[in-house]
Amino acid sequence: MWWSNLSGYVYTAAVREPPRSGRQTSTSAARSSKLKIQQIERQLKCLAFQNPGPQVADFNPETREQKKKERMAKMNQDFFYKHKTMKKYDKHGRLLCNNMDLCDCLEKNCLGCFYPCPKCNSNKCGPECRCNRKWVYDRIETEAGEVISMLPFFVPE
Repeated sequence: MWWSNLSGYVYTAAVREPPRSGRQTSTSAARSSKLKIQQIERQLKCLAFQNPGPQVADFNPETREQKKKERMAKMNQDFFYKHKTMKKYDKHGRLLCNNMDLCDCLEKNCLGCFYPCPKCNSNKCGPECRCNRKWVYDRIETEAGEVISMLPFFVPE
């Protein structure tokens, strides 16, 4: 295409035509038909019957129910089994393993460094009363993890 203006210059421009949608090259048409065929084959494969094997032929609802009960009983036994925690302190707040009256600050010679306990009036009980308590402080440490004091002896579980 060309045109001219008043100055006498001739301008030319190339015009490209968009590819026609109705015409495809033979390779691209073959490729798209091959993809469609593969897609259809994949869908048919998903819809095909798959033999479940002997599990369905040997199905017995009674044995299935028995096995289910066995599994549930085992699961409940494991899940609900609670270890029976033994008491560490007696009714007076003394350790049962060695009959010591140990303060909750874990110092052997401490005479009591806490406020009097509202339950037993002892100065050796920390935030929770020691009477019939089922646990023992094993160490006192800072928030940074630095150990301030440790339990001075072994207390069995």
